[in-house]
Amino acid sequence: MPERQAGSKKWKLFKRNTELETCLSSSLDVSPTLCRVLINRGIASPEEAREYLSPDVSRLHDPGLLDHIDLAVNRTVRAINQRERIMVHGDYDVDGITSTALLVRVLRALGSDVTWYVPHRQREGYDLRRRGIEEAKQIGASLIITADCGTSAADEVEYARSLGIDVIVTDHHEPGGRIAEPLALVNPRKPSCRYPFKDLAGVGVAFKFAEALVRACGYNPKVFRQRFLDLVAIGTIADVVPLLGENRVFAKLGLEQISTSTKAGIRALLQTTGLEGKKITSNMLGYAIAPRLNAAGRIDSASAAIELLLTKDDAEAGRLAQILEDRNRERQHEQERITQEALQQIAGIALDKFKVLVLSSYGWNPGIVGIVATKLVDKYHRPAVLLALDENSEVGVGSARSIESFHVFDALMRCGHLLERCGGHAKAAGLSIMACRINDFQVAINQVADEVLTESDLIPQIEVDAELEPGEVTIDLARELQLLEPFGYGNREPVFVSRGAVVTDKTRVGTNGAHLKMWLLTSYGRPAECIGFGWGEMETLFRIGSAVDLCYNIRLNEFNGAQMAQMVLQDARGSDSIISDPLGGQSRFL
Repeated sequence: MPERQAGSKKWKLFKRNTELETCLSSSLDVSPTLCRVLINRGIASPEEAREYLSPDVSRLHDPGLLDHIDLAVNRTVRAINQRERIMVHGDYDVDGITSTALLVRVLRALGSDVTWYVPHRQREGYDLRRRGIEEAKQIGASLIITADCGTSAADEVEYARSLGIDVIVTDHHEPGGRIAEPLALVNPRKPSCRYPFKDLAGVGVAFKFAEALVRACGYNPKVFRQRFLDLVAIGTIADVVPLLGENRVFAKLGLEQISTSTKAGIRALLQTTGLEGKKITSNMLGYAIAPRLNAAGRIDSASAAIELLLTKDDAEAGRLAQILEDRNRERQHEQERITQEALQQIAGIALDKFKVLVLSSYGWNPGIVGIVATKLVDKYHRPAVLLALDENSEVGVGSARSIESFHVFDALMRCGHLLERCGGHAKAAGLSIMACRINDFQVAINQVADEVLTESDLIPQIEVDAELEPGEVTIDLARELQLLEPFGYGNREPVFVSRGAVVTDKTRVGTNGAHLKMWLLTSYGRPAECIGFGWGEMETLFRIGSAVDLCYNIRLNEFNGAQMAQMVLQDARGSDSIISDPLGGQSRFL
Protein backbone atom coordinates (compact mmCIF):
# COMPACT_ATOMS: atom_id res chain seq x y z
CA MET A 1 0.00 0.00 0.00
CA PRO A 2 1.18 3.61 -0.54
CA GLU A 3 2.31 5.49 2.53
CA ARG A 4 -0.33 6.48 5.06
CA GLN A 5 -1.78 9.97 5.41
CA ALA A 6 -1.31 11.51 8.85
CA GLY A 7 -4.33 13.20 10.37
CA SER A 8 -6.72 11.83 7.74
CA LYS A 9 -9.10 10.38 10.33
CA LYS A 10 -11.70 12.00 12.55
CA TRP A 11 -10.95 11.64 16.26
CA LYS A 12 -14.03 11.28 18.46
CA LEU A 13 -13.48 11.64 22.21
CA PHE A 14 -15.97 9.90 24.51
CA LYS A 15 -17.77 12.06 27.04
CA ARG A 16 -16.47 11.46 30.56
CA ASN A 17 -18.66 10.21 33.42
CA THR A 18 -16.47 10.96 36.44
CA GLU A 19 -19.07 9.89 39.01
CA LEU A 20 -19.46 6.38 37.55
CA GLU A 21 -15.70 6.24 36.93
CA THR A 22 -15.00 6.84 40.63
CA CYS A 23 -17.65 4.29 41.69
CA LEU A 24 -16.21 1.55 39.48
CA SER A 25 -12.62 2.33 40.45
CA SER A 26 -13.46 2.05 44.15
CA SER A 27 -15.51 -1.14 43.77
CA LEU A 28 -13.09 -2.95 41.46
CA ASP A 29 -9.82 -1.59 42.86
CA VAL A 30 -8.56 -0.67 39.40
CA SER A 31 -7.41 2.60 37.86
CA PRO A 32 -9.87 5.33 36.80
CA THR A 33 -8.43 5.05 33.28
CA LEU A 34 -9.47 1.40 33.00
CA CYS A 35 -12.89 2.29 34.38
CA ARG A 36 -13.27 5.04 31.82
CA VAL A 37 -12.60 2.51 29.06
CA LEU A 38 -15.19 0.13 30.56
CA ILE A 39 -17.79 2.91 30.70
CA ASN A 40 -17.11 3.71 27.05
CA ARG A 41 -18.10 0.11 26.28
CA GLY A 42 -21.49 0.51 27.91
CA ILE A 43 -20.60 -1.04 31.27
CA ALA A 44 -22.52 0.73 34.01
CA SER A 45 -22.16 -1.35 37.18
CA PRO A 46 -19.49 -3.25 39.13
CA GLU A 47 -21.36 -6.52 38.42
CA GLU A 48 -21.25 -5.94 34.66
CA ALA A 49 -17.57 -5.01 34.90
CA ARG A 50 -16.66 -8.17 36.83
CA GLU A 51 -18.49 -10.32 34.28
CA TYR A 52 -16.69 -8.55 31.45
CA LEU A 53 -13.23 -8.71 33.03
CA SER A 54 -13.55 -12.33 34.20
CA PRO A 55 -15.43 -14.37 31.57
CA ASP A 56 -16.36 -17.84 32.81
CA VAL A 57 -17.77 -21.01 31.25
CA SER A 58 -20.69 -20.77 33.67
CA ARG A 59 -21.96 -17.92 31.49
CA LEU A 60 -22.22 -20.10 28.39
CA HIS A 61 -25.75 -20.93 27.26
CA ASP A 62 -27.15 -24.45 27.25
CA PRO A 63 -26.62 -26.07 23.81
CA GLY A 64 -30.11 -27.51 24.18
CA LEU A 65 -31.50 -24.08 23.37
CA LEU A 66 -30.35 -24.47 19.75
CA ASP A 67 -33.09 -25.47 17.34
CA HIS A 68 -32.72 -29.06 16.04
CA ILE A 69 -29.88 -29.86 18.46
CA ASP A 70 -31.68 -32.95 19.81
CA LEU A 71 -32.31 -34.25 16.30
CA ALA A 72 -28.65 -33.77 15.44
CA VAL A 73 -27.35 -35.43 18.60
CA ASN A 74 -29.73 -38.40 18.45
CA ARG A 75 -28.88 -39.14 14.83
CA THR A 76 -25.14 -38.91 15.52
CA VAL A 77 -25.35 -41.13 18.60
CA ARG A 78 -27.16 -43.74 16.51
CA ALA A 79 -24.45 -43.53 13.85
CA ILE A 80 -21.74 -44.01 16.47
CA ASN A 81 -23.51 -46.95 18.12
CA GLN A 82 -24.24 -48.69 14.82
CA ARG A 83 -20.71 -48.05 13.47
CA GLU A 84 -21.99 -46.03 10.51
CA ARG A 85 -19.36 -44.08 8.65
CA ILE A 86 -19.63 -40.33 9.17
CA MET A 87 -18.15 -37.57 6.99
CA VAL A 88 -17.47 -34.12 8.44
CA HIS A 89 -17.73 -31.67 5.52
CA GLY A 90 -16.00 -28.40 6.38
CA ASP A 91 -14.81 -25.16 4.85
CA TYR A 92 -11.35 -23.93 3.88
CA ASP A 93 -11.00 -20.80 6.05
CA VAL A 94 -9.74 -20.81 9.66
CA ASP A 95 -13.25 -21.01 11.08
CA GLY A 96 -14.06 -23.98 8.87
CA ILE A 97 -10.70 -25.64 9.50
CA THR A 98 -10.99 -25.42 13.29
CA SER A 99 -14.67 -26.50 13.15
CA THR A 100 -13.74 -29.55 11.09
CA ALA A 101 -10.80 -30.48 13.31
CA LEU A 102 -12.89 -30.10 16.47
CA LEU A 103 -15.74 -32.32 15.22
CA VAL A 104 -13.38 -34.98 13.85
CA ARG A 105 -11.40 -35.10 17.10
CA VAL A 106 -14.57 -35.37 19.21
CA LEU A 107 -16.14 -38.04 17.00
CA ARG A 108 -12.93 -40.07 17.04
CA ALA A 109 -12.78 -39.81 20.83
CA LEU A 110 -16.35 -41.15 20.98
CA GLY A 111 -15.38 -44.16 18.89
CA SER A 112 -16.90 -43.04 15.60
CA ASP A 113 -15.84 -44.19 12.15
CA VAL A 114 -15.26 -40.68 10.83
CA THR A 115 -13.58 -39.08 7.83
CA TRP A 116 -13.51 -35.49 6.63
CA TYR A 117 -13.74 -33.44 3.45
CA VAL A 118 -13.05 -29.78 2.67
CA PRO A 119 -13.65 -28.43 -0.85
CA HIS A 120 -10.86 -26.87 -2.87
CA ARG A 121 -11.43 -23.11 -2.89
CA GLN A 122 -10.48 -22.52 -6.52
CA ARG A 123 -11.82 -25.71 -8.09
CA GLU A 124 -15.03 -26.13 -6.09
CA GLY A 125 -15.78 -23.00 -4.07
CA TYR A 126 -17.53 -22.51 -0.74
CA ASP A 127 -20.25 -24.58 0.93
CA LEU A 128 -21.45 -28.18 0.89
CA ARG A 129 -20.36 -29.48 -2.52
CA ARG A 130 -21.51 -32.30 -4.77
CA ARG A 131 -17.98 -33.67 -5.07
CA GLY A 132 -17.84 -34.11 -1.31
CA ILE A 133 -21.25 -35.78 -1.26
CA GLU A 134 -20.20 -38.16 -4.02
CA GLU A 135 -17.03 -39.01 -2.12
CA ALA A 136 -19.15 -39.73 0.96
CA LYS A 137 -21.24 -42.14 -1.13
CA GLN A 138 -18.12 -43.83 -2.51
CA ILE A 139 -16.66 -44.52 0.94
CA GLY A 140 -19.97 -45.70 2.35
CA ALA A 141 -20.78 -42.76 4.62
CA SER A 142 -24.43 -42.61 5.61
CA LEU A 143 -24.22 -39.34 7.54
CA ILE A 144 -22.65 -35.99 6.63
CA ILE A 145 -22.14 -33.38 9.35
CA THR A 146 -21.23 -29.97 8.00
CA ALA A 147 -18.89 -27.55 9.76
CA ASP A 148 -19.25 -23.81 9.04
CA CYS A 149 -21.36 -24.35 5.92
CA GLY A 150 -24.57 -25.79 4.51
CA THR A 151 -27.36 -23.40 5.53
CA SER A 152 -28.07 -22.30 1.96
CA ALA A 153 -26.99 -25.53 0.21
CA ALA A 154 -30.57 -26.60 -0.50
CA ASP A 155 -29.81 -28.42 -3.78
CA GLU A 156 -26.81 -30.25 -2.33
CA VAL A 157 -28.78 -31.43 0.71
CA GLU A 158 -31.48 -32.79 -1.61
CA TYR A 159 -28.81 -34.51 -3.70
CA ALA A 160 -27.34 -36.18 -0.60
CA ARG A 161 -30.81 -37.33 0.43
CA SER A 162 -31.34 -38.85 -3.03
CA LEU A 163 -28.20 -40.93 -2.44
CA GLY A 164 -29.47 -42.16 0.91
CA ILE A 165 -27.21 -39.91 2.98
CA ASP A 166 -28.54 -37.95 5.96
CA VAL A 167 -27.18 -34.42 6.46
CA ILE A 168 -26.77 -32.50 9.71
CA VAL A 169 -25.84 -28.84 9.16
CA THR A 170 -23.84 -26.94 11.79
CA ASP A 171 -23.32 -23.40 10.55
CA HIS A 172 -23.52 -19.73 11.55
CA HIS A 173 -23.94 -17.89 8.25
CA GLU A 174 -26.96 -15.73 7.50
CA PRO A 175 -29.57 -17.72 5.60
CA GLY A 176 -29.78 -16.42 2.06
CA GLY A 177 -32.17 -17.44 -0.68
CA ARG A 178 -33.63 -20.93 -0.28
CA ILE A 179 -32.71 -22.43 3.09
CA ALA A 180 -31.59 -26.03 3.08
CA GLU A 181 -33.83 -28.69 4.68
CA PRO A 182 -31.46 -31.29 6.11
CA LEU A 183 -32.28 -33.80 8.83
CA ALA A 184 -31.15 -31.13 11.33
CA LEU A 185 -30.14 -27.51 10.78
CA VAL A 186 -28.20 -26.20 13.77
CA ASN A 187 -27.66 -22.49 13.18
CA PRO A 188 -28.44 -19.74 15.72
CA ARG A 189 -29.21 -17.36 12.84
CA LYS A 190 -31.99 -19.57 11.50
CA PRO A 191 -35.22 -17.49 11.72
CA SER A 192 -36.98 -20.06 13.92
CA CYS A 193 -34.07 -20.51 16.33
CA ARG A 194 -34.49 -18.86 19.74
CA TYR A 195 -30.92 -19.32 20.90
CA PRO A 196 -30.09 -16.16 22.92
CA PHE A 197 -26.70 -15.44 21.29
CA LYS A 198 -26.79 -15.12 17.51
CA ASP A 199 -23.17 -14.17 16.81
CA LEU A 200 -21.37 -17.49 17.29
CA ALA A 201 -18.67 -18.36 14.76
CA GLY A 202 -18.95 -21.65 12.90
CA VAL A 203 -16.54 -23.22 15.37
CA GLY A 204 -18.72 -21.95 18.22
CA VAL A 205 -21.74 -23.76 16.75
CA ALA A 206 -19.63 -26.90 16.23
CA PHE A 207 -18.50 -26.65 19.86
CA LYS A 208 -22.11 -26.40 21.06
CA PHE A 209 -23.13 -29.43 19.03
CA ALA A 210 -20.08 -31.39 20.23
CA GLU A 211 -20.77 -30.47 23.86
CA ALA A 212 -24.35 -31.73 23.58
CA LEU A 213 -23.06 -34.90 21.91
CA VAL A 214 -20.48 -35.52 24.63
CA ARG A 215 -23.15 -35.11 27.30
CA ALA A 216 -25.48 -37.52 25.50
CA CYS A 217 -22.70 -40.11 25.42
CA GLY A 218 -22.27 -39.81 29.19
CA TYR A 219 -18.99 -37.90 29.36
CA ASN A 220 -18.01 -34.89 31.46
CA PRO A 221 -18.39 -31.65 29.43
CA LYS A 222 -15.82 -29.95 31.69
CA VAL A 223 -13.06 -32.21 30.35
CA PHE A 224 -14.33 -31.59 26.82
CA ARG A 225 -14.06 -27.80 27.28
CA GLN A 226 -10.53 -28.06 28.63
CA ARG A 227 -9.46 -29.95 25.53
CA PHE A 228 -11.07 -27.86 22.82
CA LEU A 229 -11.37 -24.19 23.79
CA ASP A 230 -8.01 -23.52 22.07
CA LEU A 231 -9.50 -24.47 18.69
CA VAL A 232 -12.65 -22.46 19.41
CA ALA A 233 -10.62 -19.35 20.24
CA ILE A 234 -8.59 -19.58 17.03
CA GLY A 235 -11.64 -19.95 14.79
CA THR A 236 -13.71 -17.34 16.64
CA ILE A 237 -11.07 -14.61 16.56
CA ALA A 238 -10.03 -15.37 12.97
CA ASP A 239 -13.60 -15.17 11.66
CA VAL A 240 -14.04 -11.59 12.91
CA VAL A 241 -17.29 -12.20 14.78
CA PRO A 242 -18.12 -9.80 17.64
CA LEU A 243 -15.97 -10.67 20.67
CA LEU A 244 -18.85 -10.18 23.07
CA GLY A 245 -21.06 -12.53 25.05
CA GLU A 246 -20.20 -16.18 24.50
CA ASN A 247 -17.55 -15.29 21.94
CA ARG A 248 -15.66 -13.34 24.60
CA VAL A 249 -15.74 -16.36 26.90
CA PHE A 250 -14.50 -18.64 24.11
CA ALA A 251 -11.77 -16.24 23.03
CA LYS A 252 -10.53 -15.26 26.48
CA LEU A 253 -10.37 -18.76 27.95
CA GLY A 254 -9.21 -20.34 24.70
CA LEU A 255 -6.29 -17.93 24.31
CA GLU A 256 -5.15 -18.92 27.79
CA GLN A 257 -5.08 -22.56 26.66
CA ILE A 258 -3.14 -22.03 23.44
CA SER A 259 0.28 -21.46 25.01
CA THR A 260 -0.06 -24.74 26.96
CA SER A 261 -1.99 -26.69 24.31
CA THR A 262 -1.46 -30.44 24.19
CA LYS A 263 -2.17 -30.50 20.45
CA ALA A 264 0.98 -31.19 18.43
CA GLY A 265 -0.20 -28.94 15.59
CA ILE A 266 -0.74 -25.89 17.77
CA ARG A 267 2.63 -26.41 19.46
CA ALA A 268 4.28 -26.59 16.03
CA LEU A 269 2.60 -23.36 14.95
CA LEU A 270 3.87 -21.60 18.06
CA GLN A 271 7.38 -22.82 17.31
CA THR A 272 7.42 -21.73 13.66
CA THR A 273 5.99 -18.30 14.53
CA GLY A 274 8.38 -17.68 17.42
CA LEU A 275 5.52 -17.52 19.93
CA GLU A 276 6.44 -20.56 21.97
CA GLY A 277 6.43 -19.77 25.69
CA LYS A 278 4.67 -16.42 25.23
CA LYS A 279 1.27 -15.33 26.46
CA ILE A 280 -0.85 -15.40 23.31
CA THR A 281 -2.98 -12.36 22.52
CA SER A 282 -5.65 -11.84 19.89
CA ASN A 283 -3.20 -9.63 18.01
CA MET A 284 -0.61 -12.42 17.87
CA LEU A 285 -3.24 -14.88 16.70
CA GLY A 286 -4.40 -12.46 14.02
CA TYR A 287 -0.99 -11.67 12.50
CA ALA A 288 0.85 -14.97 13.05
CA ILE A 289 -1.30 -18.06 13.59
CA ALA A 290 -4.47 -17.40 11.56
CA PRO A 291 -2.69 -16.31 8.34
CA ARG A 292 -0.67 -19.53 8.27
CA LEU A 293 -3.72 -21.72 8.75
CA ASN A 294 -5.57 -19.70 6.11
CA ALA A 295 -2.66 -19.87 3.66
CA ALA A 296 -3.23 -23.58 3.00
CA GLY A 297 -6.67 -23.04 1.48
CA ARG A 298 -5.76 -19.75 -0.17
CA ILE A 299 -2.92 -21.20 -2.22
CA ASP A 300 -4.00 -24.82 -2.64
CA SER A 301 -5.97 -27.33 -0.60
CA ALA A 302 -6.73 -26.69 3.08
CA SER A 303 -5.88 -30.32 3.84
CA ALA A 304 -2.45 -29.56 5.33
CA ALA A 305 -3.99 -27.18 7.88
CA ILE A 306 -6.60 -29.72 8.98
CA GLU A 307 -4.05 -32.52 9.15
CA LEU A 308 -1.88 -30.24 11.30
CA LEU A 309 -4.70 -29.73 13.81
CA LEU A 310 -5.50 -33.45 13.86
CA THR A 311 -2.07 -35.05 14.10
CA LYS A 312 -0.71 -36.32 17.41
CA ASP A 313 2.82 -36.77 16.09
CA ASP A 314 5.28 -33.93 16.79
CA ALA A 315 7.50 -34.69 13.80
CA GLU A 316 4.53 -34.76 11.43
CA ALA A 317 3.24 -31.55 12.97
CA GLY A 318 6.60 -29.88 12.34
CA ARG A 319 6.55 -30.99 8.70
CA LEU A 320 3.01 -29.72 8.16
CA ALA A 321 3.72 -26.42 9.93
CA GLN A 322 6.62 -25.85 7.54
CA ILE A 323 4.32 -26.47 4.58
CA LEU A 324 2.00 -23.77 5.91
CA GLU A 325 4.98 -21.46 6.44
CA ASP A 326 6.00 -21.88 2.79
CA ARG A 327 2.46 -21.34 1.56
CA ASN A 328 2.12 -18.24 3.68
CA ARG A 329 5.20 -16.72 2.03
CA GLU A 330 3.70 -17.54 -1.36
CA ARG A 331 0.45 -15.93 -0.23
CA GLN A 332 2.29 -12.75 0.78
CA HIS A 333 3.91 -12.40 -2.64
CA GLU A 334 0.63 -13.04 -4.45
CA GLN A 335 -1.19 -10.60 -2.17
CA GLU A 336 1.28 -7.84 -2.97
CA ARG A 337 0.84 -8.40 -6.72
CA ILE A 338 -2.97 -8.29 -6.54
CA THR A 339 -2.85 -5.24 -4.27
CA GLN A 340 -0.76 -3.26 -6.73
CA GLU A 341 -3.03 -4.21 -9.63
CA ALA A 342 -6.11 -3.25 -7.60
CA LEU A 343 -4.58 0.13 -6.75
CA GLN A 344 -3.93 0.75 -10.44
CA GLN A 345 -7.60 0.10 -11.17
CA ILE A 346 -8.69 2.43 -8.36
CA ALA A 347 -6.50 5.20 -9.78
CA GLY A 348 -8.88 5.30 -12.75
CA ILE A 349 -12.06 5.39 -10.67
CA ALA A 350 -13.91 8.56 -9.67
CA LEU A 351 -14.25 7.78 -5.98
CA ASP A 352 -16.79 10.55 -5.48
CA LYS A 353 -19.19 8.59 -7.70
CA PHE A 354 -18.67 5.11 -6.24
CA LYS A 355 -19.18 4.40 -2.54
CA VAL A 356 -18.47 0.70 -3.11
CA LEU A 357 -15.31 -0.41 -4.88
CA VAL A 358 -15.97 -3.24 -7.36
CA LEU A 359 -12.77 -4.55 -8.93
CA SER A 360 -12.11 -7.62 -11.06
CA SER A 361 -9.31 -9.16 -13.06
CA TYR A 362 -8.18 -12.34 -14.71
CA GLY A 363 -5.31 -14.05 -12.94
CA TRP A 364 -6.30 -13.02 -9.43
CA ASN A 365 -6.34 -15.79 -6.86
CA PRO A 366 -9.86 -16.13 -5.39
CA GLY A 367 -8.29 -17.25 -2.12
CA ILE A 368 -6.44 -13.96 -1.68
CA VAL A 369 -8.83 -11.30 -2.96
CA GLY A 370 -10.55 -11.21 0.45
CA ILE A 371 -7.35 -10.11 2.19
CA VAL A 372 -6.78 -7.42 -0.40
CA ALA A 373 -10.39 -6.26 -0.06
CA THR A 374 -9.82 -5.85 3.68
CA LYS A 375 -6.71 -3.75 3.04
CA LEU A 376 -8.61 -1.55 0.59
CA VAL A 377 -11.43 -1.02 3.09
CA ASP A 378 -8.84 0.09 5.64
CA LYS A 379 -7.24 2.49 3.17
CA TYR A 380 -10.31 4.02 1.50
CA HIS A 381 -12.89 3.44 4.25
CA ARG A 382 -15.57 2.19 1.93
CA PRO A 383 -16.87 -1.32 1.07
CA ALA A 384 -14.84 -3.29 -1.45
CA VAL A 385 -15.73 -6.25 -3.66
CA LEU A 386 -12.90 -8.03 -5.46
CA LEU A 387 -13.66 -10.66 -8.09
CA ALA A 388 -11.22 -13.21 -9.51
CA LEU A 389 -11.97 -14.10 -13.12
CA ASP A 390 -10.94 -17.30 -14.88
CA GLU A 391 -10.48 -17.58 -18.65
CA ASN A 392 -11.81 -21.13 -18.48
CA SER A 393 -15.04 -20.15 -16.75
CA GLU A 394 -17.80 -17.61 -17.27
CA VAL A 395 -18.20 -17.21 -13.52
CA GLY A 396 -16.09 -14.93 -11.33
CA VAL A 397 -15.52 -15.76 -7.67
CA GLY A 398 -14.78 -13.13 -5.07
CA SER A 399 -15.02 -11.59 -1.63
CA ALA A 400 -16.68 -8.53 -0.17
CA ARG A 401 -15.55 -6.60 2.89
CA SER A 402 -17.26 -3.64 4.49
CA ILE A 403 -17.32 -0.83 7.01
CA GLU A 404 -19.41 -0.64 10.18
CA SER A 405 -22.32 1.27 8.63
CA PHE A 406 -22.86 -0.98 5.59
CA HIS A 407 -24.23 -4.54 6.03
CA VAL A 408 -22.59 -6.09 3.02
CA PHE A 409 -24.51 -9.39 3.06
CA ASP A 410 -27.84 -7.55 3.08
CA ALA A 411 -26.58 -5.42 0.19
CA LEU A 412 -25.57 -8.51 -1.78
CA MET A 413 -28.98 -10.06 -1.19
CA ARG A 414 -30.58 -6.95 -2.69
CA CYS A 415 -28.43 -7.60 -5.77
CA GLY A 416 -29.17 -11.33 -5.65
CA HIS A 417 -30.78 -11.40 -9.09
CA LEU A 418 -27.34 -10.69 -10.56
CA LEU A 419 -25.41 -13.26 -8.51
CA GLU A 420 -24.93 -16.99 -8.85
CA ARG A 421 -24.62 -17.40 -5.08
CA CYS A 422 -23.48 -15.56 -2.00
CA GLY A 423 -23.08 -16.06 1.73
CA GLY A 424 -21.69 -14.19 4.69
CA HIS A 425 -22.55 -11.63 7.33
CA ALA A 426 -22.42 -7.90 8.08
CA LYS A 427 -18.77 -7.13 7.36
CA ALA A 428 -17.64 -10.01 5.12
CA ALA A 429 -19.16 -12.15 2.39
CA GLY A 430 -18.28 -14.42 -0.49
CA LEU A 431 -19.97 -14.41 -3.87
CA SER A 432 -19.89 -15.72 -7.41
CA ILE A 433 -21.18 -13.91 -10.48
CA MET A 434 -21.22 -14.25 -14.24
CA ALA A 435 -18.44 -12.07 -15.64
CA CYS A 436 -20.88 -10.43 -18.07
CA ARG A 437 -22.94 -9.12 -15.13
CA ILE A 438 -20.17 -7.40 -13.18
CA ASN A 439 -20.85 -3.93 -14.61
CA ASP A 440 -24.56 -4.23 -13.78
CA PHE A 441 -23.62 -5.44 -10.31
CA GLN A 442 -21.35 -2.45 -9.78
CA VAL A 443 -24.23 -0.12 -10.58
CA ALA A 444 -26.71 -2.06 -8.43
CA ILE A 445 -24.64 -2.32 -5.27
CA ASN A 446 -23.69 1.35 -5.50
CA GLN A 447 -27.38 2.23 -5.76
CA VAL A 448 -27.86 0.35 -2.49
CA ALA A 449 -24.90 2.23 -1.00
CA ASP A 450 -26.33 5.58 -2.10
CA GLU A 451 -29.47 4.77 -0.12
CA VAL A 452 -27.63 3.59 2.99
CA LEU A 453 -24.35 5.51 3.26
CA THR A 454 -23.82 9.21 3.85
CA GLU A 455 -20.64 11.08 3.02
CA SER A 456 -19.75 11.19 6.71
CA ASP A 457 -19.90 7.37 6.81
CA LEU A 458 -16.96 7.36 4.39
CA ILE A 459 -14.75 9.43 6.68
CA PRO A 460 -12.70 7.08 8.88
CA GLN A 461 -13.19 7.72 12.55
CA ILE A 462 -11.17 6.78 15.61
CA GLU A 463 -13.07 6.51 18.88
CA VAL A 464 -10.80 7.89 21.59
CA ASP A 465 -11.24 6.61 25.14
CA ALA A 466 -9.26 9.21 27.06
CA GLU A 467 -6.54 11.85 26.92
CA LEU A 468 -3.29 11.05 28.72
CA GLU A 469 0.00 12.79 29.28
CA PRO A 470 2.78 10.60 27.78
CA GLY A 471 4.21 10.02 31.24
CA GLU A 472 0.95 8.37 32.30
CA VAL A 473 1.65 5.52 29.88
CA THR A 474 3.10 3.14 32.45
CA ILE A 475 3.75 -0.57 32.61
CA ASP A 476 1.06 -0.89 35.28
CA LEU A 477 -1.51 0.69 32.98
CA ALA A 478 -0.41 -1.49 30.06
CA ARG A 479 -0.82 -4.62 32.18
CA GLU A 480 -4.19 -3.46 33.46
CA LEU A 481 -5.47 -2.85 29.93
CA GLN A 482 -4.66 -6.47 29.10
CA LEU A 483 -7.64 -7.40 31.28
CA LEU A 484 -9.79 -6.13 28.40
CA GLU A 485 -8.33 -8.70 25.97
CA PRO A 486 -9.10 -10.28 23.62
CA PHE A 487 -9.51 -7.36 21.24
CA GLY A 488 -11.24 -7.57 17.90
CA TYR A 489 -14.51 -6.82 16.18
CA GLY A 490 -17.03 -5.70 18.80
CA ASN A 491 -14.35 -5.22 21.45
CA ARG A 492 -11.93 -2.71 20.00
CA GLU A 493 -8.55 -2.07 21.53
CA PRO A 494 -8.56 1.09 23.72
CA VAL A 495 -7.32 4.25 22.05
CA PHE A 496 -5.78 7.26 23.78
CA VAL A 497 -4.57 10.70 22.76
CA SER A 498 -1.76 12.95 23.94
CA ARG A 499 -1.90 16.60 22.90
CA GLY A 500 1.25 18.63 22.36
CA ALA A 501 3.61 15.69 22.86
CA VAL A 502 7.21 16.84 22.35
CA VAL A 503 9.52 14.58 20.33
CA THR A 504 12.97 14.27 21.97
CA ASP A 505 14.46 11.66 19.63
CA LYS A 506 13.50 9.37 16.76
CA THR A 507 14.86 6.65 14.50
CA ARG A 508 13.60 4.50 11.66
CA VAL A 509 13.58 0.77 12.33
CA GLY A 510 12.60 -2.47 10.62
CA THR A 511 13.17 -3.61 7.05
CA ASN A 512 14.06 -0.62 4.87
CA GLY A 513 13.21 1.67 7.78
CA ALA A 514 9.51 0.96 7.37
CA HIS A 515 8.69 1.80 10.99
CA LEU A 516 9.33 4.84 13.16
CA LYS A 517 10.36 4.80 16.82
CA MET A 518 10.14 8.02 18.84
CA TRP A 519 10.81 9.17 22.38
CA LEU A 520 8.56 11.78 23.94
CA LEU A 521 9.13 14.30 26.71
CA THR A 522 7.26 13.64 29.96
CA SER A 523 6.84 15.48 33.23
CA TYR A 524 8.12 12.43 35.07
CA GLY A 525 11.73 12.71 33.93
CA ARG A 526 11.88 9.60 31.77
CA PRO A 527 10.97 9.63 28.06
CA ALA A 528 7.93 7.71 26.80
CA GLU A 529 8.48 5.34 23.87
CA CYS A 530 6.22 5.36 20.81
CA ILE A 531 6.38 3.04 17.79
CA GLY A 532 4.63 3.77 14.51
CA PHE A 533 4.35 0.63 12.38
CA GLY A 534 4.45 1.64 8.73
CA TRP A 535 5.17 5.27 9.66
CA GLY A 536 8.80 5.36 8.50
CA GLU A 537 7.99 7.44 5.42
CA MET A 538 6.28 10.02 7.65
CA GLU A 539 9.43 10.73 9.66
CA THR A 540 9.58 14.40 8.63
CA LEU A 541 6.26 15.09 10.36
CA PHE A 542 7.92 14.45 13.72
CA ARG A 543 10.74 16.98 14.06
CA ILE A 544 12.86 16.76 17.21
CA GLY A 545 11.66 19.42 19.59
CA SER A 546 8.32 19.80 17.82
CA ALA A 547 4.91 19.25 19.43
CA VAL A 548 2.41 16.85 17.89
CA ASP A 549 -0.97 15.37 18.82
CA LEU A 550 -0.79 11.57 18.93
CA CYS A 551 -3.51 8.93 18.79
CA TYR A 552 -2.34 5.50 19.98
CA ASN A 553 -2.88 2.15 21.67
CA ILE A 554 -0.93 1.12 24.75
CA ARG A 555 0.73 -2.30 24.70
CA LEU A 556 3.31 -4.26 26.62
CA ASN A 557 6.56 -4.63 24.70
CA GLU A 558 8.77 -7.58 25.64
CA PHE A 559 12.45 -7.61 24.69
CA ASN A 560 15.20 -9.79 26.12
CA GLY A 561 12.94 -10.86 28.95
CA ALA A 562 12.12 -7.30 30.03
CA GLN A 563 8.73 -5.62 29.73
CA MET A 564 7.91 -1.99 29.10
CA ALA A 565 4.88 0.07 28.15
CA GLN A 566 4.80 1.26 24.57
CA MET A 567 2.58 3.68 22.69
CA VAL A 568 1.58 2.19 19.31
CA LEU A 569 0.77 5.03 16.92
CA GLN A 570 -2.56 5.03 15.08
CA ASP A 571 -2.71 8.60 13.84
CA ALA A 572 -0.97 11.96 14.31
CA ARG A 573 -1.39 15.61 13.42
CA GLY A 574 0.01 19.01 14.20
CA SER A 575 -0.65 20.17 17.74
CA ASP A 576 -3.69 22.32 18.65
CA SER A 577 -5.86 20.20 16.36
CA ILE A 578 -9.60 20.05 16.99
CA ILE A 579 -11.56 16.84 17.49
CA SER A 580 -15.25 16.01 17.68
CA ASP A 581 -16.95 15.38 20.97
CA PRO A 582 -19.58 12.61 21.25
CA LEU A 583 -22.39 15.04 20.48
CA GLY A 584 -20.88 16.06 17.16
CA GLY A 585 -19.65 19.51 18.20
CA GLN A 586 -16.06 20.71 18.19
CA SER A 587 -13.91 20.66 21.34
CA ARG A 588 -10.23 20.98 22.05
CA PHE A 589 -8.47 18.45 24.20
CA LEU A 590 -8.86 19.77 27.73
